Amino acid sequence: MWSRSFTPRIGATIPLAVCLVIATTSMFWFGYRATREWQRSTIEADDIRAKNLLTVVVAALERDMKGAQARVLLPFNRAILNTSLPYDLADRFAGSFARYPYVESFFHCVISTTGETTTYVFNRADRPPGWDSSRGADDPYPVLVRRDPAAMEPIVAFARAQAPSGARFVTFEHAIGDVRHQTVAHLLYSGEVGIRLFATVGFTVNLDWVRRHYFNDFIRDMRDIIEDPALEIEIVDDSGRTVAASTDGLKPGAPSRAFPLLFADAVVVTRARSAERVPEWSVRVSVGDDAALAAASRGATRTLALLVVAGVIAIVALALTVRAARAAAELATLQSEFVSAVSHEMKTPLSLITLASDTLANGRYDSSTTIKDYGELLAKEARQLTRLIDNVLCYARLHDSAARSIVEPVDILDLVEESVNRFRPQLNAHTFDLQLQLPLEVPAVQVDRSMLQHAIDNLIDNAVKHGEAGRQLAVRAFADKDWVHIQVADGGQGIPADEIPRIFDKFYRGTGAKQRGSGLGLAIVHRIVHEQGGRITVKTEVGKGTMVDISFPVSKVQSAGTAA
Repeated sequence: MWSRSFTPRIGATIPLAVCLVIATTSMFWFGYRATREWQRSTIEADDIRAKNLLTVVVAALERDMKGAQARVLLPFNRAILNTSLPYDLADRFAGSFARYPYVESFFHCVISTTGETTTYVFNRADRPPGWDSSRGADDPYPVLVRRDPAAMEPIVAFARAQAPSGARFVTFEHAIGDVRHQTVAHLLYSGEVGIRLFATVGFTVNLDWVRRHYFNDFIRDMRDIIEDPALEIEIVDDSGRTVAASTDGLKPGAPSRAFPLLFADAVVVTRARSAERVPEWSVRVSVGDDAALAAASRGATRTLALLVVAGVIAIVALALTVRAARAAAELATLQSEFVSAVSHEMKTPLSLITLASDTLANGRYDSSTTIKDYGELLAKEARQLTRLIDNVLCYARLHDSAARSIVEPVDILDLVEESVNRFRPQLNAHTFDLQLQLPLEVPAVQVDRSMLQHAIDNLIDNAVKHGEAGRQLAVRAFADKDWVHIQVADGGQGIPADEIPRIFDKFYRGTGAKQRGSGLGLAIVHRIVHEQGGRITVKTEVGKGTMVDISFPVSKVQSAGTAA
């Protein structure tokens, strides 16, 4: 009945297992997709933020590079030049030096109607150009004023030469010594007698200094203004070399934008040397170790890890559930067989005892020999019933946590003799060849006497049942240095190799077993031996018999007493 009730449960676990696997897989898949979408959206948001920051950075850079031309040169006119002395201009240019660090020198050239020129050059006092090696002691401002310096004559002359084109602003590159410069000049015309150039105002930029310092300072200032620790900026020249960067290297795919290396507004200036190409540099911006991206990555990793752990736990739980269900079904089957076997085992001797008793009570016998036979039958079936009841009670006691075991020094030889004597009538009736080998004495062992007696009885009973074909029984006791051994061997058919791992299972009976039994004998022996601190080994050979050896450690009390 139990077996039939558990079979539908096992069948029901298969669809449940399939559903659980599908649900776990789906949960992991959707979780994986969700975390990946989370990461992707975070990356996209960072890319958008990087592009917005790139727009801000490029706008700030271009505005700063055009600032000196738009805010310093553009306001100059005839009225300002006619009313300003050189030192007034020095005061004006001093503020421009502080605002625009890339300007190395300002110059102012006035051209008279007769063609005579007077040129004033205003150099930085903190960073004078290489050609200006002297500093006058009478300069009142942080600006060095030089009149008609020879180093600037070619630059001024070249700017004046652009007047026939009518350009208002011109830009060109040139060298002063070994240093490359870029010049931006504002050409001022007079309309009194046609178009005549009457003055030129401009500034020079040291391109080598710009490469070494300007862009690094600009990047640092931008990071301080934006106040975004994740912002990374890189300036790359027209040959692909990094000029300045806030980190060792930006991540691949960072957005970039080109800008001309021109310190003026390209819309309003004229390139004096039209063949010259304005270098195209570029700005790259990215969001480095952004906290949101890092949090998304950590969150995705934790989520996936939790999903994996949950999936593994669910699958393991399912496997354990299926295994438990199978084990329960197998146990129910064994218990059903046990109940059936025990019922049959109890019913058979009771039926025979009832039959023999009724026969004797009703006088249905014709000789004294018949009375003897019925008496032997009653005794045999009573012993069988007693053995069965003892095993059931012993099995129940072994599984009762409240039952206490009484451990005491026990003489093994007495127990073995008692067990053999109990089975002598049965052995004689079946004409067994009994070989009993007992030494004069063996050390005592610390065990529960009644439990060990059950174990020995079950070993002999099992050997008698399964060794009946060989009619041989050998019982031996002996001791070595640390252990006392009890060996019971029969001359039966032996145990097949595939059944040996199961011989100690509860309710298990061999496939070829023909004798009556409950399948508890060896299970009880195994449990008793291990609970009493002993060992059990089985040696068997098909067709020749089986030998079971149980051993227990020598009592330490006994050993100490012997040594004394």
